[in-house]
Amino acid sequence: MMHLILGDAELEIVPHPIQGHPAVVKHARIRKKKPSRILLDASYHHQAIRSKYPEEAERRGRPDIVHLFLMNAQESILNKSGLLRVYVHTRNNDVIKIRPETRLPKAYHRFVGLMEHVFQNRYVPDKENPLLYLEKMSLPALAKECGGKIVVLSEHGRKVSLGKYEIPKNVTFIIGGFPSGDFLTNINFADDIISIHSETLMAWVAAYEIIAEYERRYLDELTGGN
Repeated sequence: MMHLILGDAELEIVPHPIQGHPAVVKHARIRKKKPSRILLDASYHHQAIRSKYPEEAERRGRPDIVHLFLMNAQESILNKSGLLRVYVHTRNNDVIKIRPETRLPKAYHRFVGLMEHVFQNRYVPDKENPLLYLEKMSLPALAKECGGKIVVLSEHGRKVSLGKYEIPKNVTFIIGGFPSGDFLTNINFADDIISIHSETLMAWVAAYEIIAEYERRYLDELTGGN
């Protein structure tokens, strides 16, 4: 079983200090929602982010990264074979757990609405039969819960050839869910910190590479060739 975590993802509801910013208010009005119930999205709220968080203006408000990452992971052969578990850990230590059978919206605006629903209600569709559910948990705690060898992908990690890298059957991979910079969480809890390419890879590309490599090694063995 592979566990795949998008760590320190830039997915959050608009922070309180900028909920009254004109760019946020205007976007919320268009969507007919309260500013306190919409996702922070740099495509619409960049000026608001820069006004209060100038050092993080190029980093925060990136639900699009989460969307592309989850589409790659959830639609993979590995997930459809029941051999993948996927999680999103955010900068605020919100963890969204996604059941393998969950089919996420392909349209970005519908995905945003779904994530807003998760943040507001904590469960989708309901508490009794959740396909997605939200918990408060740190990245180290989540990785420990997943178990197996814990491997973090980082551009600062030791350079490896993924095809030659030792990947056990029970493994937890952590990929950064941010466009630039480094993990906010101290990642020294990992068993290994690696880089699989000479250039920085976007989260969904790294996820694809890891999933594909795991499939090549173990899919037939773990599914009996079916």
